[in-house]
Amino acid sequence: MSPAHSRNGYSRGIAFLFEIRNTILMTDIRPAPEDYQHIKEKIIGYLARQGFSERKLLQKVTDLKRRYPHVRRYRFYTPAHVRMVLDELKAMGLVDDMKYAREVLRQLRDGQNGLYRIKDKMFRRLIPTAIINAVLREWKESGEGQDYTAIIRETKRKNSRLKEKHPSPNEHYIVKRKLYAFLGQKGYGSDEIREILRQSS
Repeated sequence: MSPAHSRNGYSRGIAFLFEIRNTILMTDIRPAPEDYQHIKEKIIGYLARQGFSERKLLQKVTDLKRRYPHVRRYRFYTPAHVRMVLDELKAMGLVDDMKYAREVLRQLRDGQNGLYRIKDKMFRRLIPTAIINAVLREWKESGEGQDYTAIIRETKRKNSRLKEKHPSPNEHYIVKRKLYAFLGQKGYGSDEIREILRQSS
């Protein structure tokens, strides 16, 4: 190896070590007040537009540092610093996974989605599994059933379209099979599918 290659390799190694040191320092120390406030305003800005789980907020804010590595104001958007801000916002009641999970369930439960799809959508919003299960258990124990109005309406429309494509009585099994598949993809269980089809006929 030539001396030039050796020096270049040494320089890159030193630069890498300094980068690691700076990352550790930024993780261990509290950000400056203006940096802390900037993170706080960013999170509150997201929450002003819509609700988010704590994990989703952490993901969204820390992703800014990864996506825009050369933007100075994102330099302190580390997981440790964002968690500091989230802890304060939780204490203020602005970040509350249980409250958010209940709101998401309220929005989804009377739409076209069945329980399995609702649960999947809540999971995709990065709501903790324990909270999802607790909120769904609350709903079940409340005795409030799901309103099937929207999915029955959509099933009737789909049934009409399928019968136009398969008008022969010998093809009715095809229509029924496709409706079962449609409702299964919407997250409904077999008992619910039978009830929706009964009310859709």
